[in-house]
Amino acid sequence: MNSRYVIKAIKYALLQLVVAIFIIMWLAPLYAMLIGGFKTNMAAASTPIFMPPSQISTEAYYFDWFGFGTLIGLEYPMMRQLLITVPVALTSVILGSMGAYYFYVEMERRPWVSNFGFSIISLAAFLPAQTLTIPIIKLTSSLGIYQTYWGLAFAYFVFYLPMSALLMSMFLPVVPKYLLESARLDGARDWATFWHVVFPIVLPGFLSTLIFVFLMVWQDFFIPLIIATKPSLYMLPVAARQYVGGYAILYNRSFAAGVITSAIPLVIFAFLGRYFIRGLAALGGGAKGV
Repeated sequence: MNSRYVIKAIKYALLQLVVAIFIIMWLAPLYAMLIGGFKTNMAAASTPIFMPPSQISTEAYYFDWFGFGTLIGLEYPMMRQLLITVPVALTSVILGSMGAYYFYVEMERRPWVSNFGFSIISLAAFLPAQTLTIPIIKLTSSLGIYQTYWGLAFAYFVFYLPMSALLMSMFLPVVPKYLLESARLDGARDWATFWHVVFPIVLPGFLSTLIFVFLMVWQDFFIPLIIATKPSLYMLPVAARQYVGGYAILYNRSFAAGVITSAIPLVIFAFLGRYFIRGLAALGGGAKGV
């Protein structure tokens, strides 16, 4: 009995140790960026990266936020990022949820349509963005929305709507089949069935997908780099690139820019991380046929 207890205690201690190591590995870069932004450039370049500053300086955060000389501050790119990322992510996941439900229902009616459509969505979701550089520029130019916020939002939709549909299709097996059959017997159309029966059940998966897509759009560097190249249209990842100079690196301002661009994702994970975990738990339940 005692030996069994000792083995369980050792396993628990090892598990906690592994978790602690992963937490430290995840927090170490954030810690280095945070304290590096509070150093002077000389101190950031000459002292060990994990050494706290001997004298706190807010110069790097101030100039990164408001700009300096030819360098654009991150204040307005942050606002643009929020104003575009939030509606794009929300709309993509809503439409993706509807598309996933359509293919889920078509699996019973016309399996070949569902399989073919799902294959196209999967291909589009995993297609590298670099392969569509010229087509997306040509398309937005022909529509007259190149170098505009509308063109940027359109390009985001092209890449993240299929991903939203693919992710939401993984959560739909959570919905019991008998609920769909009961809704049909009651005369409910697909629109009413989706919003009143399916959506409340897959809400954890919806929130999990929304958080994931939001973070993917937020950190996307390539799409705004090719669609919004004017300084007045710079998105946050592109604007933050300014602080890694071509001839010299301003270390403290690079660290500060990293903290500023990571602030919103960190806040989201701090306050909404539990919903992301609930979505993953729902996915596990769906995989088991619950």
